[in-house]
Amino acid sequence: MGTSNKPPKLLRMEDYPSWADKFETYVQALNYETWTAVEEEYIIPNNENGSNYRLSQIVEGDKDQFLREKKMLNLFQQAIKVENFQLLQHNGSCYSIWQALLNKDRGNPDMRKSKMSLLKKEFDIFTQVKGETFAQLVERYCHLVNEMKRLGIDKPDYEYIDKLANARPEEWGTFIMFQQSNPVAYARLNLARFIEKLEAHELELRKNHNMKSTAVP
Repeated sequence: MGTSNKPPKLLRMEDYPSWADKFETYVQALNYETWTAVEEEYIIPNNENGSNYRLSQIVEGDKDQFLREKKMLNLFQQAIKVENFQLLQHNGSCYSIWQALLNKDRGNPDMRKSKMSLLKKEFDIFTQVKGETFAQLVERYCHLVNEMKRLGIDKPDYEYIDKLANARPEEWGTFIMFQQSNPVAYARLNLARFIEKLEAHELELRKNHNMKSTAVP
């Protein structure tokens, strides 16, 4: 997660999607100017011997960029495990490091296409599995949706909502039909709001179940 003086750590490349969001938020909150080093490429000039210039050798107009680049590079070195850093193909600039992380996570075009195909299939057949709690269902579904969006697969809100609604067990049918009985209000829902409604209904079901259980002599 990171601390006030240490960025969140990327220990495994498969953790990149969740790490990237935390890392971006951490750096931007720390100093947004530093974050701009990954948005536009700046390559520190080299001496005649091929080594980078020191700050004292940088022309006045480039010093701000030089410092941003160094600060961002320091954060990358703190955050990315050495073994993972060595797997990245980049030219040394912070911009190229960030792009290399993104490309490493997405894979080559064929791998990316296969991932997209697999995610679309998972979405099409998504349903609640036996023994799965409501919280586990929502967590698994949100993870699937986030993975789809990360790879550029996006759908309108009503498709995300309908898929989650259809994943619920049969005893939820009346509640789902009630939500859909007002087409205008239902069409205005986004996924987050719909999940809130499901959570409220789940809580009501549990409360009623507990009341019935305690009422049995």
